[in-house]
Amino acid sequence: MGSLRRSTELPERVFGARTAIGLSYSAFAEKVVAEGTERIDFVEIPFEQLIHTPEAIKLRDKVPLLLHCASLSIAGNLPPPPALVERLLECIDQTGTPWLGEHLAYVRADGIWREVAEHPALLAGTDADGPSAMPFNVGYTVSPQLSDPILERVLGNTLDWRQQLGLPVLLENGPMYFQMPGSTMSQSEFIQELCARSDSVLLLLDLSHLAITSANIQLDPHALLDSLPLDRVVEVHLSGMSVQSGVTWDDHSGGAPPAVFALLERLLREAKPRAITLEYNWDHDFPLDILHRDLERVRDLTEVHSC
Repeated sequence: MGSLRRSTELPERVFGARTAIGLSYSAFAEKVVAEGTERIDFVEIPFEQLIHTPEAIKLRDKVPLLLHCASLSIAGNLPPPPALVERLLECIDQTGTPWLGEHLAYVRADGIWREVAEHPALLAGTDADGPSAMPFNVGYTVSPQLSDPILERVLGNTLDWRQQLGLPVLLENGPMYFQMPGSTMSQSEFIQELCARSDSVLLLLDLSHLAITSANIQLDPHALLDSLPLDRVVEVHLSGMSVQSGVTWDDHSGGAPPAVFALLERLLREAKPRAITLEYNWDHDFPLDILHRDLERVRDLTEVHSC
């Protein structure tokens, strides 16, 4: 069982009085670190990526690491396998991360696979004449139904993981591409209620996801931002966006658009996050001039609004 001891031992030089500015892990990020760490304060690496590229842990010798995650299935009704949790605990210790970002989403659920609809390989070891009950992993984070029963599940899971992992777990708003069937509240109302029910709920606010949700659900992004409990925001994500067939999508291969920077400026008038991460991690040849421009812009905004 973990404890919250780690949360009181933050690397204050980086995640202390000022807002730290960092970059999501990729081969491109490794190049940036190799050139010197004057421009970035940290690198954020997904737990799942660290599992597949364990050599990336060497970056901690040059720059502090934050650990991100997309495996806990906070809103799902099936927990991750014990072996995955053990590996996550190892990565938390290896990186020395002060918190863990996780999506307000599910990645797995219980379900019934039927031979008529699914590949026979999925039914190995089961009764061929009947359905096979087995976990279904969608392989990506999916927005849950936004209803009170799911809210209670998310709240309970978040507090449980905080205790099990021994550090704060930040909930990240996901991009919404349509209204989730059966929902009785909006995403912002869901987040508001989570924070109202527990002082321990902390947020990782992805401003690009917020802008995407606003575009697809036809909301005012600034009004949506203002409706959130901004005092709970510990970390912020920025990334690119793209429009395909009339739908706005998350896109980490480009820089954050002006609309997202406008949201960041508005946020910084009201809140002071501990960290801002540029998720420019889908293009190993991301243009350095755009990265430097955006890092400088973020740093200028944080300095202006820290006064």
